[in-house]
Amino acid sequence: MKNLSVAFLAMLISLVTISGVMAKDVQVKGYTKKDGTVVKGYTKTVKDADTVQVKGYTKKDGTVVKGYTRKKPAAK
Repeated sequence: MKNLSVAFLAMLISLVTISGVMAKDVQVKGYTKKDGTVVKGYTKTVKDADTVQVKGYTKKDGTVVKGYTRKKPAAK
């Protein structure tokens, strides 16, 4: 039973380490939109080099968009 607990603990530590290496926080600078809306800077987490995590938001017409993950656009 003790060996099973040690193996589980080792596996848990390795999973946390691997997921920490794969995830990356990216700082987005604040900006002002054309309509004058000021967007404050924020941090977003990118899990993979080819994907971007988009937070949920509400459109001007009131439509709520849930957060999602999308692929980065291809480099030109």
